[in-house]
Amino acid sequence: MTAATDLLIAAVSFYAWVRLRRRWPHPCRCERWYLLFFLLMGFSTVFGGFLNHAFAYAFPPGDRNMLPNWLTNVLSVSCYALAMIERADQVRPLPLRKALLAAVAVESVAVVALTLWKMSFLYAEIHIGIILYVFSLPLQLRLWKAGYRRENVLAWVATGVMTLIPVVLIGQLSCSENFNSFDISHVIIATAMYLYYRAGLHWREPAIR
Repeated sequence: MTAATDLLIAAVSFYAWVRLRRRWPHPCRCERWYLLFFLLMGFSTVFGGFLNHAFAYAFPPGDRNMLPNWLTNVLSVSCYALAMIERADQVRPLPLRKALLAAVAVESVAVVALTLWKMSFLYAEIHIGIILYVFSLPLQLRLWKAGYRRENVLAWVATGVMTLIPVVLIGQLSCSENFNSFDISHVIIATAMYLYYRAGLHWREPAIR
């Protein structure tokens, strides 16, 4: 079941990538990063579904088989941050654009290094929190003030949905033995990915004032 819910995230991510790619035949910088966000998340959860869960028994003990999932997850979330920075700059020139891009790059490299050194997904989880609350939300507020309301509401709801994951995992919530806390968290992530996709559909609309 955990492999199946991983693949649910992959299905939503690849669907979003295909639909947005068709909608943006000539993507600009922010759109290219946003497309990479969905594409890499799709591959990340395919790796997670097959290597971490469905066929984990076929690999030697240890966490090395999880690295493809963990590292593509980190890169996917980094692409989301870069997309948000470029999107904010596109709407209204962002004075700190280069500094923010550099900060995301440095933070991402540090997370990859710590993940490889400690062989732990903890740093990728911290990375998600930093990207969502340190980079994304302030930039989304900037877009809101500029009049871009529809995409912001969807992005805020998606971010709010993502905050439920630690609650689920820490509380070890589960519906049954066959649908545990990891499965619930995967459904939450799939829901958030769909909301981020819906937000992207409004990127080329005029501002709502």
